[in-house]
Amino acid sequence: MNFNNQRDKVVIPGNLSVECFEQVLIHFKNDPATLFKCLLVNRLWCRLSVPLLWSHPFEYHGFGEFAANIIQIYIACLPEDKRQILIDESLPVPETKSPLFNYPNYLQSFESAHFTGAIMSWLSIRVKPFLEEQDINTYTNFVQTILGNLLFNSSRGITDLDIVHFDEDDDSLIKDIISFEKANQTLSKLEKFQFDYSGWSEQEDKSSEIISNLFYFMTKCSHNIQHIYVNITNISDQDLDLHQIATSISELIQSQNNLRDLVMLEFWSPTASATIFNALPVQAHSLTFLRLHDLHQYQYLLLLPILPILTKLETLQFISFQPIYEEPEPIKYIELQPIHLKHLHYQEERSRVEGSALLEPILRMANMNLRTLSLVSVTPETIEIIGQNCPNLTHLSLSLTTSEIPVSLFGLLTSTKYLRHFSIYIYSSEFPFATTENLQQFAISFPKSLLYFGFYLSITPYILDFFLKACPAAFQALAVYRPEIIDENLLQILINYANERQSLKKLYLDDFYSFEGRAITAALKEAKKVIPFIQNTISSNQPYSGPVMDNPRDEDLWDYDNIKL
Repeated sequence: MNFNNQRDKVVIPGNLSVECFEQVLIHFKNDPATLFKCLLVNRLWCRLSVPLLWSHPFEYHGFGEFAANIIQIYIACLPEDKRQILIDESLPVPETKSPLFNYPNYLQSFESAHFTGAIMSWLSIRVKPFLEEQDINTYTNFVQTILGNLLFNSSRGITDLDIVHFDEDDDSLIKDIISFEKANQTLSKLEKFQFDYSGWSEQEDKSSEIISNLFYFMTKCSHNIQHIYVNITNISDQDLDLHQIATSISELIQSQNNLRDLVMLEFWSPTASATIFNALPVQAHSLTFLRLHDLHQYQYLLLLPILPILTKLETLQFISFQPIYEEPEPIKYIELQPIHLKHLHYQEERSRVEGSALLEPILRMANMNLRTLSLVSVTPETIEIIGQNCPNLTHLSLSLTTSEIPVSLFGLLTSTKYLRHFSIYIYSSEFPFATTENLQQFAISFPKSLLYFGFYLSITPYILDFFLKACPAAFQALAVYRPEIIDENLLQILINYANERQSLKKLYLDDFYSFEGRAITAALKEAKKVIPFIQNTISSNQPYSGPVMDNPRDEDLWDYDNIKL
């Protein structure tokens, strides 16, 4: 049965051509359950679905019975001489029929951790009766070399490479990739590269050399990477050659034709940061997204003069700043040049330093261009800087250091005529308004353009009612991030607001799923009668109630809460 030349005379939905129908099925690439159903329709559907299913087999199946089956099928695809190598190593390779498809040929996405996990599952489930427990790890490295070579030599082109190294792993797979016969050809189509390395070799440390060799290899063969993610954590605190790794990363960055996204985590030293930052101007024509974790202030100062060169940069994210133990170097605002930044985000994974103050130069540089801003550890002084420099904001999320809402915020809100999304967080349990007059000022400062308001505030239903009646904005979406203030009385206020304004379409409540069976359930049922969409918020340290910020394109999802039903 030759599926490759088969053009079945079958009815395709809507009389589509085969090529058009292929494009339809591509939309189900990340829906394996649907594609499995398509396999059973007829030969044509099967022939079109199989390449999609096998383009990223390890993304959803890294462990367990299903993962073991994937490895079994790949072993059936091995040429006879490679199968014999497994047999010679006392691995029981069952007799199987020749596969109908060349499954390795379709591989486009390779996840190393799931690949290794699938091999371990195969050894544990299919081979364990013939092996001693301690042999499984040894055989895992052996089998991953054989199958890795098959996949990298057979694939038409890997577009997504995800390498994860845990502290208990050895470096064999990283070394293998470089040695595979056709790896340079297979990786020539690479578009997305993620490298997550935790821990260093305990014996005869060569981790720096191994990591650098991989990056240098990719510098020669992979020139079309659009997304690079690098996280290198020195778990054992050894004194390694970070400069060697930084140089290889720098060359990888510079060798790309069209790098769009760059994410760097954990891996910093004075020379390393300078080496990597100096590579960024080469990608000034294409780099639109940059996220950096755990910078020291002196590294941040190295970045500032480079930002104006990155004329296409739209999104800049900082995750935590490292504390400084000496007098910080003053930032000379007069030397700063305008930048084209549209989206600036800062959040803290660990409480180390008030980073928002460090970002004031960027707020001045971005000025009229800035559209979305998300900051934590915000002081009244930072709010004043925002108000003076960023009048065109459409989306704003602020986590304040004060227990009360500062007066400077009233002026900021009044000056933002285009604001559509505003979230505010005060984690203190104290009442956030000094006087009733301050509450009134806060309410009337909201621009009429505002559609979404999310808050983590210690307020009562009465205060919320007062605010909603005084506020000129007609909210389409409200988010209550503070679960302890949510009760039937607060819900009644929101029901009344929805009935009176006729604008509220979405309501997000923190800890929403815990309400079932409580007294609040009846009020929630009433709310659903007048508010079409009621759902749980995400973690309150995120700037919106959409997906988390792991996706570099999350700035496009700020309006997730405002879309029409």
